[in-house]
Amino acid sequence: MTTSVRRAAGAALGAFFCAATAGAVALAQTGGEPGAPRDDSALAASSYKVGVAAAREGRWPEAYAAYLEAWRLKQHFQIAANLARAELKLGKHRDAAEHIAFFLREAEGVSEPDRALGRQMLDEARAHIATLTLVVSRAGATVLVDGVPVGTSPLGREVYVEPGERRLEARLQGETPAQTLTALAPGASQEVELRFVERVAAAAVQPRAPQRRPPAAPDHGTSGPSTALIAAGGAATGLAAGTAVVLRVLADRSARSGSNAAVPGADSCYSSGPDAPHHTRCPEVHQHRTEAASLRNASTGVFIAAGVLGAATVGYALYGSLRNSGGPAVTAVPVALAPGAGVSLRARW
Repeated sequence: MTTSVRRAAGAALGAFFCAATAGAVALAQTGGEPGAPRDDSALAASSYKVGVAAAREGRWPEAYAAYLEAWRLKQHFQIAANLARAELKLGKHRDAAEHIAFFLREAEGVSEPDRALGRQMLDEARAHIATLTLVVSRAGATVLVDGVPVGTSPLGREVYVEPGERRLEARLQGETPAQTLTALAPGASQEVELRFVERVAAAAVQPRAPQRRPPAAPDHGTSGPSTALIAAGGAATGLAAGTAVVLRVLADRSARSGSNAAVPGADSCYSSGPDAPHHTRCPEVHQHRTEAASLRNASTGVFIAAGVLGAATVGYALYGSLRNSGGPAVTAVPVALAPGAGVSLRARW
């Protein structure tokens, strides 16, 4: 492996692949680059020469250390190419890919065979690592891989990472970070999009401030009458009325059984005086008439109860409906009057 050193005025760094040999990269000295500290360039050139000497003898750890020091002092594409070659020898494939990619982007005046050699080195490195193309939805975001910044969006270049699960993230001031996890195999190449939440969508999901409502008016029982209570009251009223009718029918039947029509002379059982005749069936007549009186009284009582239940049910329904609709309050008061019953309605307007 040979090197070609070209001397010219100044002490800055230039580079090229020596296409006629097995791929060694030499450091040429050309005119000084504007803004580059002269001492750093000299130190970088010195470290670079140490690296070339170590590489010639196959002492790759020493060559790597020397090239890395030169790279730290001056990031030049020739140093990057030789540093990548040492890293490939030592199995540092991700770093090698980064540096040879730098060479392919930045190299000027390099022959096509030298570029082809650089692409071959990059393919060798990429076979052991994963390649990511990161697309970020917003420009100016800091892009990170496993928490380490790798550039600002849009990156405009591939990112090389070790195989395995990687955490990808984009950060932008004032925005929720866009992040994702991805698992990558050796040699894999994948495009990943990191999308920030759109501002319009983010505003749409913001909780709305609670609207102030006027205080509700006090509830004075305006929820309306209970349908269940009205139904129960109606059923009880109907049952009581039916019972009263049945008792009245039984009372009339007992009265007929103790009448003169059924027992001739039955009325004489209730004549007074010493000469009053007594019918032999007087006990039977007396029993029927007593039973009829009891049943009649019971029928009247049950009828009054039915009237009270019905009146209360109707009054409750009217009262609840009127209160619920804001109408006048109506009060139903049952009134029992001999020989019947009634309902007194009082309204407040």
